[in-house]
Amino acid sequence: MLLNCCLVNEPMVVRDGGRLRLPQVGRVAPYDDDVPFLVLDAQGQPVVSVLDYLRMCQACGFEPLSTEAYARALLRWFRFLWAVEVPWNRATSVEARDFTLWLQQNKFHRRKPRPGRAGTVNARTGKRRPGAGTAPATINQTLSVVSEFYGTTWAWVPVHSSTRSRHGGQALVGNGTRRITIRFRRSRAAARPRCGRRYPSGRRGPCPTAAFDELFAAMRYDRDRALLAFYVSSGARPSELLGVTNRLVDPGKQTIGVIRKGTKALQHVPASPDAFVWLRLYQRDLPASCLRRSAPVFWTLRRPLRPLEYDAARAVLLRAQEALGTDWSLHDLRHTALMRMAQDLNLVEVRDIAGHGSLRSTEPYLQPRQDEVLAHAREHFERLRDPQRRHDAQPHMPSSVLGYDADDMLELFGGVR
Repeated sequence: MLLNCCLVNEPMVVRDGGRLRLPQVGRVAPYDDDVPFLVLDAQGQPVVSVLDYLRMCQACGFEPLSTEAYARALLRWFRFLWAVEVPWNRATSVEARDFTLWLQQNKFHRRKPRPGRAGTVNARTGKRRPGAGTAPATINQTLSVVSEFYGTTWAWVPVHSSTRSRHGGQALVGNGTRRITIRFRRSRAAARPRCGRRYPSGRRGPCPTAAFDELFAAMRYDRDRALLAFYVSSGARPSELLGVTNRLVDPGKQTIGVIRKGTKALQHVPASPDAFVWLRLYQRDLPASCLRRSAPVFWTLRRPLRPLEYDAARAVLLRAQEALGTDWSLHDLRHTALMRMAQDLNLVEVRDIAGHGSLRSTEPYLQPRQDEVLAHAREHFERLRDPQRRHDAQPHMPSSVLGYDADDMLELFGGVR
């Protein structure tokens, strides 16, 4: 509840976020116990409060990748608190504000940035390259994790007096040295930057057909062609498709079985015939150990062969686009498939194939593609130039619809026909 609360009688702090430099201390490390990842401090010791929260996430059935993303978001927050020398249980909305200002001017570089000047727009894909600061969507995701962390943590702190209610309230919490009054508000979290209108693919809509054909032609191996064909036809998430095993591939029914990211349920989704053809061509050169029913479908090309992971599949896509000058992502291919399906299937069917929990998550796929909007606009201007087509485009309504029946008018008002 940190971002929705304030501490009473706390002095106002003014910091220069532009000159603040966060020490690169602490890290997210794999863990083999009850959680897959944990956050280590500068001394290499686990941050106990974060470990307890990640255990709660694990108990709620979070995916390992989601747990890692939550751990990295909390590592950003704790690095900021370590830099400003504020204990995590003394942070207020002032620290949340300064943290947001710092993120807007700085970026955490985890992966290799995409080619091109930061902040510019790719002329071919229409996607904006990441700028010098952190993207607003990433900032909001980080603030949501931090807010949820404090909401879960404060729920287990001994409360001496509480009048908290559904719409607000306050509680006296003992922190070891003094008692703090925390006011809770059920409102939009503070210090959240506003994001512009976003398409399902994140920035500028799906990959056009011509652009996908160009990307497909740039692939050098049958494995990569099969991978792209499944992504753009099945609509599976990147991690879901990479987790498909040979036992879950059914060429006769033209379906593949994926383990859904959230529910862990097995679901069979359709794929195009071309995808199965490229898969068969790819599997011709695989050893027998990779064709066992329990083995993954996609493997690395370098030996020793290993199951293909997300970062490796992402690297394949980036290498193929270096000469093209594009920056499509694996998620763009998933959203391209779903937006294509939305043209022929109803919204409920698209929701089931996408694995969404509600129709609200599927509604954005009904937005028209950019090439469709431009094509309709060109037809509009052509009709304006041609008088005959402009006349034909006008709707013709029957007179019975435009006016009242004459006998009814006589019945109501009288008079002579």
